[in-house]
Amino acid sequence: MDRRELLQWMVAASGLTAVNRLSATDLLALGRDAHRGTAADVGRLKFLGAHAAMTVMIAAEHIIPAGATPGATHANVTAFIDTMLDGWYPPDDRARFLRGIAELDGRSMARYGEKFVTGSAAQQIALLETSDVEVAALRSTSDAAANDHWFAMLKYLTVWGYCTSEVGMRETLHSYPMPMRYDGNARVDA
Repeated sequence: MDRRELLQWMVAASGLTAVNRLSATDLLALGRDAHRGTAADVGRLKFLGAHAAMTVMIAAEHIIPAGATPGATHANVTAFIDTMLDGWYPPDDRARFLRGIAELDGRSMARYGEKFVTGSAAQQIALLETSDVEVAALRSTSDAAANDHWFAMLKYLTVWGYCTSEVGMRETLHSYPMPMRYDGNARVDA
């Protein structure tokens, strides 16, 4: 799957109506602009608190782990997600996302006796896989219900943030720098 196909899939799978109306090109531009905004505010999250940000960072890294290519953490996905939640998602969606983070901690406490962020990698992955199975079950009956699940939001934003980051485009998708228009007759003013 190439970058454009991936972005079109993301538009189709998105539960965010404002994003649903964007073309793949516009979705890419919005993602890149959000990354530029996060670069200016490095270390200053606008929406996520410290615990939620750590949860998002760990979960995103499990969704797109570092290996032969950089992972979600290296692509600054947590800051991207913070920017998108702060500036693009309506209050109800933001509240649902934060309830999901709390739910993840609750499940971790019930299963393992500790919060998600302090659990082992195997415990964290098991919890995320449970959420992913829930989303898949919802998707088999209704895309709208699946898109309302907080984990669907997290996974979508993680993939979008990674695929529109410079490191994701350069190291994984091999599509950076973006192809530009070439005009062989362009006037050069000295």
